[in-house]
Amino acid sequence: MPIPGSREDRDVFRLTPSMDASILQTIANRLEFRGIDDGYALLSQAYFSRVPLGTARRILAIGCGTGIEVRALRRVTQPDTVIVGVDHSPVLIDTARRLTAEEGLERNVSYQIGDAHQLEFADGDFDIVIMHTLISHVDDPLQVLREARRVVRTGGTVAVFDGDYASLTFGYPDPARAGAVEDELRKVMVANPRVMRDLPRLLSAAGLELVDARGVLYANIGSGAFWPNAAEAYSAVLRRSGALPLAVIEDWQAFQARSVEDHTFFGASNYYTYLAQPALDRSTLSDSPG
Repeated sequence: MPIPGSREDRDVFRLTPSMDASILQTIANRLEFRGIDDGYALLSQAYFSRVPLGTARRILAIGCGTGIEVRALRRVTQPDTVIVGVDHSPVLIDTARRLTAEEGLERNVSYQIGDAHQLEFADGDFDIVIMHTLISHVDDPLQVLREARRVVRTGGTVAVFDGDYASLTFGYPDPARAGAVEDELRKVMVANPRVMRDLPRLLSAAGLELVDARGVLYANIGSGAFWPNAAEAYSAVLRRSGALPLAVIEDWQAFQARSVEDHTFFGASNYYTYLAQPALDRSTLSDSPG
């Protein structure tokens, strides 16, 4: 069955409310796998030490998926810190609730279905707002950032972590075919593959002031599990998209699998983390020193 949406709008994460059970399970498995990959967990959660988790009363995770980052936050925050996860997929929210309970991490953790473009929270309701691999999937990144700005308190922190998926690449001996497969993989993986390059401008436009930004290349070369898992998961989705001949996809995936076995694998992408705070509205300040 073809994936819903136009050929240019096939991001499975954006379309999760309309995905069938098979695709949703693939997504859930991939999200959970990312959380147990030591290298990815380390780089994606590195900013935890650079935000005031110890004093946060309320934390919001927008686009929480299966709750993998919510559970990671629960393990390193005070027991009375409230953590709220929001996602637009009812199935992923149910999965997040189940996994959080199974791991005994449900204290002061709640999940709800919601739209990142129009959050159902009061202004300034949270001390910290996080977006893990969300902004690359949304319809309107600027509007999502504006909502994050609205619901974070003055002096609070907005954290955005995501991949620069325009840099995503895998080893393959035919450059033209490699490029064609990678282009189609990006379309089923993300809607906004270059958005992290635009984030300094978007943060400013949303009324947020950049306070820290860091980038890292995450690669599996010769061996590793993160990118081989991605190749397997997303090529399975790509097979159903009808975007490329099945034989092309199967040959590409078989090559990736052989590369893992003979330790010649290559897969890589850049990732970035941005930390921002609500910009000071200088129009409300008096010119007098008093």
